Amino acid sequence: MIFDNIYTDITKAFGNLWKTKQRGNSLEIITPYATTNNRFISVFLTRQGSEFVITDGGWLKSGVYDVIFSEENCFLKVYSHFLNAFEIKEVIGQNKQTYYYLKTKNTIDVPSKVFDLAMFIQNIVSVCEIEFSDKKETETKSRFQSKVNEYLKQSVDIEKLKFNVFLDPNKKELKFNAIFNNTASNFSLINYITGSSNYYYTNSISKANMLFEMADNTDYKSFIKQKVSIIDTEAEGYNEAKIVSYLNHLEHHTNSKLVNWYEKEKLMVILN
Repeated sequence: MIFDNIYTDITKAFGNLWKTKQRGNSLEIITPYATTNNRFISVFLTRQGSEFVITDGGWLKSGVYDVIFSEENCFLKVYSHFLNAFEIKEVIGQNKQTYYYLKTKNTIDVPSKVFDLAMFIQNIVSVCEIEFSDKKETETKSRFQSKVNEYLKQSVDIEKLKFNVFLDPNKKELKFNAIFNNTASNFSLINYITGSSNYYYTNSISKANMLFEMADNTDYKSFIKQKVSIIDTEAEGYNEAKIVSYLNHLEHHTNSKLVNWYEKEKLMVILN
């Protein structure tokens, strides 16, 4: 078996409860550590040139551990903390999957790197189980997102449309509800504005404003044809008198086109 000596070092360091499975040129190391949703953690060891690479196999974000990453600020702060604490790196592979990894050139360091990555995965999966957001707000956002997504699928060329996508794969903070490729050389950025209360609604507007501003500070600026904000006029948090100044700022500060949901037919004209 490849990596026999390393596996011996791992079992000496942590005990015989650790198991392995050869997967091509990689070794799956099945740890005795479980998450709070009762999933045992695996990491994968391979060699690239002079370096040993330990990865999560792309499992953490792909759903193997039955969790979904939250977009709430509380979760992102905890996620960032563990990422930095364990010095974890991440990369997006050719299959568009996110991989978390550690590297070392020293054989003696492999067991500790394996342990660190396993602890990172255990912590993140367990944190994903926590309900960070207000249930009513989550349902409001999910409901409006589903309505808009379905309407867009029926109204524009689906081949040109991508949902819940990063403008730049290397900048995880730049994620839009949708991006529509108008031509091969330009596209439209689309954000959905909603909220179950005035507090959440104004936060949604502010987030859209921030994302559009940040997009203008990237190398993609010259390819942005337009910015579109779809306004949920049916949400409980929608109160025109209370949000009009926020919407005006969004419209004039970022040149975003505002489309009220009761006038959603305008989207076909704007995007096509």
